Amino acid sequence: MANWRKTSATGTQHRTLLAILFLLCGLPADAAQAQTPADDAVESRLDRLERQSAALVEENGRLQAEIETLKQSSAAGTADTAGDLAWFAPPDRFTAGYDDGFVIVPTDPRDTPFSFKFNNQNMFRYTGFARDVATWSDSAGNVNDVTNRSNFEIPRGRLIFSGTALMPDLGYYINVDYNTVTTQPIGFRGYWLSYRFSRAVQLYIGQNKVPGTREWLSSSIDALGPDRSLATTFFRPSLSQGVWITGEPLDGLYYHAMLSNGFNTVNVQPNQLDNRFCWAGSTWWEPLGKFGATYSDLEWHDTAVIRCGTSLTYSVAQGQQGNPNDPENAQIRLSDGTVITATGAFAPGVTLQSYEIGLAAFDFAWKLRGWSLSSEFYLQDLFGLRGDGPLPLSSTFAYGGFAQLGWFPIPQKLEFYGRTSQVSGAYGTGGEYATGANWFFLPGRNNLRFTVDVAWINHSPADQNRTDYRAGDTGLLLRTQIQSNF
Repeated sequence: MANWRKTSATGTQHRTLLAILFLLCGLPADAAQAQTPADDAVESRLDRLERQSAALVEENGRLQAEIETLKQSSAAGTADTAGDLAWFAPPDRFTAGYDDGFVIVPTDPRDTPFSFKFNNQNMFRYTGFARDVATWSDSAGNVNDVTNRSNFEIPRGRLIFSGTALMPDLGYYINVDYNTVTTQPIGFRGYWLSYRFSRAVQLYIGQNKVPGTREWLSSSIDALGPDRSLATTFFRPSLSQGVWITGEPLDGLYYHAMLSNGFNTVNVQPNQLDNRFCWAGSTWWEPLGKFGATYSDLEWHDTAVIRCGTSLTYSVAQGQQGNPNDPENAQIRLSDGTVITATGAFAPGVTLQSYEIGLAAFDFAWKLRGWSLSSEFYLQDLFGLRGDGPLPLSSTFAYGGFAQLGWFPIPQKLEFYGRTSQVSGAYGTGGEYATGANWFFLPGRNNLRFTVDVAWINHSPADQNRTDYRAGDTGLLLRTQIQSNF
């Protein structure tokens, strides 16, 4: 086999040399050698491979041209959208941390006008009630049971998202409520967009509190006890949708004015609303310096500070009131606890169809070296009463208020307090006498607090699932609560 290969190779070399000699002499190359069938097959295959190679080169050139075209288009598209994506700034243009909430803020708000803040508020409460009466009768003639209570609950939980967007002075706020005391464990409580023109004027649109009383306008987490007073629960408006403005036109002088759909219109359908708005406004003055958010003197003022103000509300309403299970909603009641739109509340078999309500509130509060005194007085007039039948009266009047005193035996840490709250009107009188204590885990801060509150309730006219006041209750109410806010 080796000899054959050697002989074949030698023969091929000879033929090649002969072909070169004949070419040099000008003779045809095929005279130097005779072409064999095997050599024809090899040459045919080489020709085919050369044609395929040329086709691949041509295809590769075409694909390369398409790639360059796509690269140029991509670069042009990136340049076109660079302006649109400018707000999606690199991470070094934002900082994250904690500032009374978890925050993401831009290093230059004018260049990147977006910020984000997250807060959580939570109340975990034990409620116990020992009744002193078995039943109570309302103005409609209904006899209602009064029951004992002993249970744990979450009356308020809040997930709050806020910040700025699109423009440095355009703010947003979203408040999601969760609780265990209503038939709606998760609900939408409040939302707004705001624009700050100056310190004196900030404009809002959305859903928020109707600013009818000072204690209502303040946050529930800033109450002296576990919640707002019985009188505030009875008189205050609820939430509604509308437009409002706030501001501080002069040092220490504040205002909050709102034009809304109604006195309490949470989740009321558009076809259930009337064509009249609710007008509400509140103004207050802190002439001796910043009063602070809470009723307690957590700041430990070395010199006295005071806050005094007034709130006015007027609304026309018709039809049934908003669902009391909606977030923070409270129905308007007579001074014995009867819902005014209940059939028979004013006359047997007659249901109130439309009415007007006017509410005036006057508040005063004082703080000095751990001592605090706060109060609010209410005047309520229900007039223009019209029912689906004759009514024996066209208006009814009620008044009431609360007063409370607090003292820190351990500065900014342990506080004792006392409270009284009363409601009176043509249909009866009711109220509470309470005492309690607050323990602030973080001295001088209201972020984590334990409260114990004991109240004697006498013919309660108020009813609201967040506060644990129930219409008609008479007896001893115990509330212990751990409250967090971060």
